[in-house]
Amino acid sequence: MEKQILVTGPSPRGWHRLQQVLECPAKYAWGYLDPDKKRVERDPLVKGSLIHLGLAHHYQRMMEVQQGRDPDVYYTPKAAIQVYADIAKGLSEKWMSLACDVMDSYLERYKDEHWEILAVESLADGQVGGHRFTGRFDLVYRDRQGRIWVVDHKTTTRLDSSQRKFYSISGQMLGYRTLAHQKYGDDLAGIRLNMIQHTGTMKFQRFDLTAAPHMLREFPKTVRFAEGLIAEHSAKSKDPRDWPMVSTELVCWHRYGACPHLEKCKWG
Repeated sequence: MEKQILVTGPSPRGWHRLQQVLECPAKYAWGYLDPDKKRVERDPLVKGSLIHLGLAHHYQRMMEVQQGRDPDVYYTPKAAIQVYADIAKGLSEKWMSLACDVMDSYLERYKDEHWEILAVESLADGQVGGHRFTGRFDLVYRDRQGRIWVVDHKTTTRLDSSQRKFYSISGQMLGYRTLAHQKYGDDLAGIRLNMIQHTGTMKFQRFDLTAAPHMLREFPKTVRFAEGLIAEHSAKSKDPRDWPMVSTELVCWHRYGACPHLEKCKWG
């Protein structure tokens, strides 16, 4: 039997597309409407994707064992990373060894976990603000008290105390909170971030999101507004060159560097 590899990609109607149009309509259009768009690789995203893949295989195999099935239907974490890198080439080959080293350290750090794994790379699909909204839960588990936790893996070059604050108010996490509550109801304990520092000394930290009750209540309004922008501008033109630009150093040049569409906006 050919082994399986858990390469899933983004969810079909997730926060990312809404975030793009809220940041800059032109950025959304170049990313989603341009027929000639090319996939742009970035080192941080590739490193994160490879580590996510290894984690998915670790917890999928754990779930297979817990449910009395054969874990070897799936590659081991490091084998999955290596197989994917061989197929994807490019930056995946560059960061394959780092991702494998992270998995070694992670499995040593958390070798005594006793979670009941309920789902891995699970697609949550619901309605928010009258629109279809989806998210992909990296991991769902039940703890010893019977409570259900949704876990999102995050990778970083440096763990920082501010990460708990800014992830707690991100639209992605607000969306996950909304979808998780729709799916699990009162059995849901919360959303937990599984933070991994992969540069320099490898470090690991887990924390729950801080409260943002008003933002959570208002999140459907945000979704409606973003979907309205997409519908409004799409009705006028499907050509990205016709969509308005938001010219600010916070969007055109973000923490990962220049927006991939900056030169098109600068020169036409």
